Amino acid sequence: MAIAEFLLFVLTATLGGMFLCGANDLITIFVAPECFSLCSYLLSGYTKKDVRSNEATTKYLLMGGASSSILVHGFSWLYGSSGGEIELQEIVNGLINTQMYNSPGISIALIFITVGIGFKLSPAPSHQWTPDV
Repeated sequence: MAIAEFLLFVLTATLGGMFLCGANDLITIFVAPECFSLCSYLLSGYTKKDVRSNEATTKYLLMGGASSSILVHGFSWLYGSSGGEIELQEIVNGLINTQMYNSPGISIALIFITVGIGFKLSPAPSHQWTPDV
């Protein structure tokens, strides 16, 4: 592969990280790590002829898909509990106005969001389940 493709993947991953820093709604919070993750999957499979690289890419892609689905499920719980708001400040206002901030639905949403982000970004203790890339 050419160096241009490698640099394109690295720059696109950086762009995803920059969008995540400025995110203030649920859609951007989901799309920015996906941009970062997809580029990470492509970079892990950069050496196409290496069997271990292909295996790691497949495992990484499947784990990323599972974590994305868990994250979206948590976002849907949060979206529904807040009264259909996607901006973070409006979600907080909606939860306070409807007095849903102590409900079990919010706890479930936060657990799903934490697990989804934990598997997506692989901080410790989730790094044990991340494929060796």
